[in-house]
Amino acid sequence: ATPPRWHYETMKPADLAEAIRTRPVAWLVLSPLEWHGEAIAFCSDPLTGGTIAERAWEKAGGVLLPTLYIGAETEYKYWDEQGLHTRWGMELITKEHNPGSLYVRPMTLELVLRDYLAALQREGFKLAVVVTGHGGTEHVQVLREVCQRDWGDMKVVLWPGAHAGPELPASLRIKHEPDTGHADVFEASIVGGIDPSLVDRAAFGVSERDRKAGLLKENAGAIDFEKGRGIIDYNAAQLAAKVTELLGESKR
Repeated sequence: ATPPRWHYETMKPADLAEAIRTRPVAWLVLSPLEWHGEAIAFCSDPLTGGTIAERAWEKAGGVLLPTLYIGAETEYKYWDEQGLHTRWGMELITKEHNPGSLYVRPMTLELVLRDYLAALQREGFKLAVVVTGHGGTEHVQVLREVCQRDWGDMKVVLWPGAHAGPELPASLRIKHEPDTGHADVFEASIVGGIDPSLVDRAAFGVSERDRKAGLLKENAGAIDFEKGRGIIDYNAAQLAAKVTELLGESKR
């Protein structure tokens, strides 16, 4: 039988009480809206993290919270003949504004996650599953540090998205080297595997800005939506198994 599951925002107090009694696990996704080259929609990271979480939640049950479109990225400052510049993430490479990225400071991300986890612990959840689709170094560092804090009788597990998830079986590996790790063939494949309308293959690696970032139209043929779907499903199955195991431990 499928474990009981709820969407937090549509629950009533009686539903919450039943969830805490029968399946006290909360799922929380945090990822920013962000430039992913000219070919991929801004929602790449929250879509990836959210889809992994939702598919794992469907298998393992519990309470799925609405995705928080929030995340941090490294801020760089540098001087040139025009003066002092501030750049986010990949902008250090393109040396220009990459449109669409909405970030918060690491401190803001830390406070939001700490407050959410404290609130979930207060409601009686015994396991919180924090999922992200964003691989920014400072973003993941903040999530790790917060999740590793002492949350009393509530366990917290972090799933750092498809990039840093479990080792993929050979059948799901996308053969493309080198991959920039951001907005390249791997991300185009997993986003398109979820929703093909969000990836414009014809625009991949064509613009000067894309090419500055290492995204090349010559590699567009390696984009594989079918493997992308498989990668998402594999991550979801691994996460669901981990959560089921942890829930079993917490009941003993």
